[in-house]
Amino acid sequence: MIKFFIKFSIVGLSGTLVNMAVYALTLQGGLYYLAAASVSFLFAVTSNFYWNLRWTFKGQAANRSWHNKYFRFVGVSALNLGVNLLLLEAFVEKFDMDKNLAQLSSIALVSVLNFVMSVWFAFGETGSAPCRDESNRANR
Repeated sequence: MIKFFIKFSIVGLSGTLVNMAVYALTLQGGLYYLAAASVSFLFAVTSNFYWNLRWTFKGQAANRSWHNKYFRFVGVSALNLGVNLLLLEAFVEKFDMDKNLAQLSSIALVSVLNFVMSVWFAFGETGSAPCRDESNRANR
């Protein structure tokens, strides 16, 4: 499970870079900060899904199509977006935090929840423990 978490974290870091770049650009373009966070989410979640499917969870939940995994991943991510937006709003409105720092902090806090939900719902195997290492399968 640690191997999956490390890979998920690397993918998440790249997604965070995508998220923050799009967020900063949309803020500079005059978009309201919560709307900018939603737009940046769409870019980041698509990038994260691709890399998690191809690298982090490669071969997991083989009985499900990539479409099924994508919709599950987007569902998990959308729920986490809701938590992210609540945190972002609280950081900006209640704690007067810089909007970029607030977004980065919100992403960091939501990441652990996102990993757990992705393992169990989006990429977990049906009928067995989620995300078993392929090398361990050969040794069973």
